[in-house]
Amino acid sequence: MGLGKKKAAWIGAAIIVAATAAFFLLRPGVPAVKRGERLNVLLVTLDTTRADRLGCYGATEAKTPALDALAAGGVRFANAYAPVPLTLPSHASILTGLNPVATGVHNNGAYELGEDRTTLAEVLKSDGYKTAAFAASFSVDSRFGLAQGFDLYDDNFQENSPFKATNAERRAEQVFELFSTWMDANRDEPFFAWVHFFDPHAPYNPPSPYGEQFAGRPYDGEISYMDYVFGRVMAKLGDRGLLGRTIVVAAGDHGEGLGDKGEWGHGVFLYDETLRVPLILSAPGHLPAGEMVGPRVRLIDIMPTVLDLLNRPAPEGTQG
Repeated sequence: MGLGKKKAAWIGAAIIVAATAAFFLLRPGVPAVKRGERLNVLLVTLDTTRADRLGCYGATEAKTPALDALAAGGVRFANAYAPVPLTLPSHASILTGLNPVATGVHNNGAYELGEDRTTLAEVLKSDGYKTAAFAASFSVDSRFGLAQGFDLYDDNFQENSPFKATNAERRAEQVFELFSTWMDANRDEPFFAWVHFFDPHAPYNPPSPYGEQFAGRPYDGEISYMDYVFGRVMAKLGDRGLLGRTIVVAAGDHGEGLGDKGEWGHGVFLYDETLRVPLILSAPGHLPAGEMVGPRVRLIDIMPTVLDLLNRPAPEGTQG
């Protein structure tokens, strides 16, 4: 890229940042963002979750009260996009603020995030945060480089198994119990926790009563079940008195085709069905409540946005 094109890109980025700031700071009646240097950070990634299957995104038949409540008390981004419709490269981008070309992670299973890339966990760990991750599928196993900066990276999907199958996964409730136990031991210090829910990924098999409630719509049943467990995560924060000092980020890593454009799964085509994802940020007292941001944003914007809320600069070279 020539210097002229680089300058144009920088100017374009500056315009986007200024426009976003103006949305919050200049609209009458909208409270300004209030930064806080020692806020906790909880990142919850919703694997294979389409934005248009949540109630807060207009799905009238959805049963997602916990995520809807998060949106009502925070900021919902109406047009958030994944950089790629695949689990590992998308998560690598979320954690680094870099596009797949920069992370070097282009597909599941065959790529590894290099140690020369800086993750959000590494940044916060260097600031004295306790860091932990609770993975729900082999797609984000620690062998693929995402464990950088985490004091604990729990990817033991199948207890007492001598090896990990490439399709190994665990339900949201198992992930929650691990997070809950860790939270009980670390609630008194600033923390960054990443909770990964994999349930809406195929094959769709929602547990009872969600399988019965969503007969013929198992994908939506998986999302409703995941929402229930997400509600347990939020209740845990509330029970520990942490909601007022925690930034909560709920983000899909990619969507699902469901046959709308000829693709039932994901990973091939680049339509809204597989790239447009839910993105909700909440931080009571620090972010406006019940706001909707319409302009397009990206999952690579999560890392620098969180660091900005913590009044900390993003690492040099961050693309979000």
